[in-house]
Amino acid sequence: MQITTKAIVLSSLKYGDTSLIVRALTESDGLKSYLLKGVLSSKKGKVKPAYFLPLMQLEIVANHSNKGTLESIREVKVASPYRTLHNDILKNSVVLFLAEMLGSSIHEQEQDQELFDIWNKP
Repeated sequence: MQITTKAIVLSSLKYGDTSLIVRALTESDGLKSYLLKGVLSSKKGKVKPAYFLPLMQLEIVANHSNKGTLESIREVKVASPYRTLHNDILKNSVVLFLAEMLGSSIHEQEQDQELFDIWNKP
């Protein structure tokens, strides 16, 4: 089933030479994991690895099978771009800490609108 939703990236992990596994908190389904095949080697693809930095706010179009497996992302758009968050070393340290804490604290794999709204403020 193809779903368009907002998402906040919690972590991304390199898988093999060309793929990423991304954990994101989505507005529609809670915590989801996505496998992005070939994203690290593609030069002209719509999905770029820079979109999946910690705590990036995205609008994604994804295929959700809801079978407990890794899902796939078809399209990505940055919902609210950051100007200095990932360039400033102090801000980046805080972002990495918050993303790690959120990733280890949130275990729900169901929709929680209030939790998503807390972290989705610009």
